[in-house]
Amino acid sequence: MKKIAVFAAALVFTFVGSAMAGPAPQKVVDLANGALAELGKDKVVVKEVRLQNADAMGINQIKAIDAEWIAAKKAGQKLPIMMEKMGNTCAKRLKELMAQHDFITEIFVTDNQGANVGQTAMTGDYWQGDEAKFQKVYKGSVLVSDVEVDDGKNISQVSVPVMMGKRHVGTMTIGVDVDKVP
Repeated sequence: MKKIAVFAAALVFTFVGSAMAGPAPQKVVDLANGALAELGKDKVVVKEVRLQNADAMGINQIKAIDAEWIAAKKAGQKLPIMMEKMGNTCAKRLKELMAQHDFITEIFVTDNQGANVGQTAMTGDYWQGDEAKFQKVYKGSVLVSDVEVDDGKNISQVSVPVMMGKRHVGTMTIGVDVDKVP
């Protein structure tokens, strides 16, 4: 019986030990500042972000959509806007970019106010403008989150500015499976 308990404890330690938490490895930081930052300059993405920016939706309207989005998500419902953000031209381009890199688990893009423009998977909310991944990145930084375990994968979120030349027009957040980064 004692041998079984020791074996079970070792098995649990091995399983838990395989999950990574903490700062992203340097290879992810390098990737973020290189190839992933370049994704934020994709012409189709930039065009779609600029189109949404031109609509100039007010912050109160954005927050109202955000509240509806969060409530629908909690209720297991999908609003028409959710489906639009996952099937529009921007989302289609994001899916193409994602397919080119097996370490990318998701991508979503925001406009200049932090509202979602396009996405490859459902986000928890519509408005990212109150989060560091928008606030720090829209000012020109690249942000690499700590690694967290999500669905058994070690994921770091990398956020980069969406750039039109030297002008920031939005942000892009990319889920990176750190174990698949070369």
